[in-house]
Amino acid sequence: MAAIKPATFVLEPGEYADKLPPLHTVELRCDLVDPKPYNDMKRKFVLELAGAEIAAPSAAAVSMKLQELAAGFIYNSASTASAAPGRFHVKQDTIWVSSEKFDRLDELLEENQHADTIVIYNFKAELEELQRRYPHARTLDEPDAVARWNAGKTRLLLLHPKSAGHGLNLQGNPNGNKIVFLSLPWSLELYEQTIGRLHRGGQTQDVWCYVLICNKTIDERMWQALHDKRALSDIAIEELRDV
Repeated sequence: MAAIKPATFVLEPGEYADKLPPLHTVELRCDLVDPKPYNDMKRKFVLELAGAEIAAPSAAAVSMKLQELAAGFIYNSASTASAAPGRFHVKQDTIWVSSEKFDRLDELLEENQHADTIVIYNFKAELEELQRRYPHARTLDEPDAVARWNAGKTRLLLLHPKSAGHGLNLQGNPNGNKIVFLSLPWSLELYEQTIGRLHRGGQTQDVWCYVLICNKTIDERMWQALHDKRALSDIAIEELRDV
């Protein structure tokens, strides 16, 4: 397992600052088995894959496509005109190119003896693959999801950062002190806020935060930007300069 990194930032705990247990941040690294799709998109702003041509019209769009590819897939979107003037039907297909991050998540859950864990996803495709691999996983939109987690009745809770608002308390689970970022959000606030749902007043155990990072991809720049508390909007330009 990767070396433990010191937790350099966390959501401000306010009045609980002197009562919170330690937060341990662990980088989990993996490699792209075939880096060609990633490099083609990065250099050409276009990718030919599975009989489809996927183009990104701007640096911001390319950066999003690069994060998708680092996660193991890419969206192929197509729009067709509808009967109503000015309206279009948009169809979005998911093309998978690798499973390295999910395989590393499998290993982590096994290493931790399948202890109660929160897994953070940022893309619908990630959620669908998580639900396929782990049918027992639960999401916040299910009835009594928070109560069941805090009661220790949910082994795997799947959470999107935008659902991790300040009113969400997940620190009550006596065995649930682990959180995994399958991919990173494009916001330091969302990252800190999400960790703060578990690492907050009332938490009695050390909290373990695992971050899955695909080497030699935009993941590394995003992770460094979060540490430096820089705007992640700058990352798109930086990644595309390095060709």
